[in-house]
Amino acid sequence: MMIHREGDWLAARVGDELVMMSAAKGNYIGLSEVGARIWELIETPRTIDSLCDALIAEYEVDLATCRTEVDTFLATLGEHGAVRLDQSA
Repeated sequence: MMIHREGDWLAARVGDELVMMSAAKGNYIGLSEVGARIWELIETPRTIDSLCDALIAEYEVDLATCRTEVDTFLATLGEHGAVRLDQSA
């Protein structure tokens, strides 16, 4: 499954966190340090597996936990229209 950023999201760092805004939708999202890192990593479309590989290399997390947390996080971003998950990839 391939992850693609969607929409017109503007993002700004505030300390370790990232604040995002969609002017078109009027939505705001605040991302934690790890969420901000995920947003950076998906600047270029990538698979969930490669995203988890990158996160495991940077953070102390096992694959099962990483996959569960990433799936939940991406679902939330999807609800806000910030990402699209391409099932065909």
